[in-house]
Amino acid sequence: MVRDEPFTWPPREPHTDPVSPVILEPNAPTRRASLWHEFSELWLAPEAPRLAQRMSDAGWAPDEAGAWCDRCAGTVGPSEENEFGCAVCRGARLPWARAVRLGEHSGPLREWVHEVKFTRFRALGVELGRELGKQLRRAGLPGEGVVVCPAPTSWRRRVARGIDHSGAIAQGVARELGAPVERLLKRAHRASQTELPASERRRNVSGAFRRRGRGHAWEGLSGRTLVLVDDVMTTGSTARAAVRAAAGRRGEGPRPAAVWLAVLAVAPRPGSEESTGSQTAGI
Repeated sequence: MVRDEPFTWPPREPHTDPVSPVILEPNAPTRRASLWHEFSELWLAPEAPRLAQRMSDAGWAPDEAGAWCDRCAGTVGPSEENEFGCAVCRGARLPWARAVRLGEHSGPLREWVHEVKFTRFRALGVELGRELGKQLRRAGLPGEGVVVCPAPTSWRRRVARGIDHSGAIAQGVARELGAPVERLLKRAHRASQTELPASERRRNVSGAFRRRGRGHAWEGLSGRTLVLVDDVMTTGSTARAAVRAAAGRRGEGPRPAAVWLAVLAVAPRPGSEESTGSQTAGI
């Protein structure tokens, strides 16, 4: 009986040639591995750089204290803010105790935020969240008694995008702070804020947020500091609605001692050099 042997090159005597042969056999494992390597090199995206490398390459760093208003998170210059806020928010009734941001929604930060939101890059969202957590500490957030809550998106929008971007950012914030993440809110589906003029945004989100259940998460919130986290703030209409729902009303159950608003980026104010084309997303 003649035994079929695979053709090998170069020819060798059994157990004498130290060079591994190339087996020219259809569907052989080595051939499959080679084809997969070629495919991955040509078609699969290489591993994306970490945030620290991106920040170094772009020469970018989070804003320093004093670059934004502690009340509304808008950009301010020297001596433009006092204990009552800045010229834009002074006298306004805001539902949060403090607002913290990484920077303006422009340049590299804008690109990274969009990468998280529209290309489903969850790991980058977590890394940005960690930077936001560091910013919160620098801003004086209490070291204990903190609960982190992502600003929710509607179920339909989350499925369409394929990512809970706010949740990814909140995870990063919580890891940096050593705090729990509680999904305390739910959101009704409404028209996207980015599709509406500023004059209609407040009405669009009115009543859109509700407390999620009445379980142990709310019971453990009493007397603690709640940090509401999201990606970008433009007019602030959505932020106000979400924070008011999280803070709750009298008789609605346990309430936090204070609510802090934490966002990755704030849209530049109208008239600034960076304002044109930057207000593409809102929280």
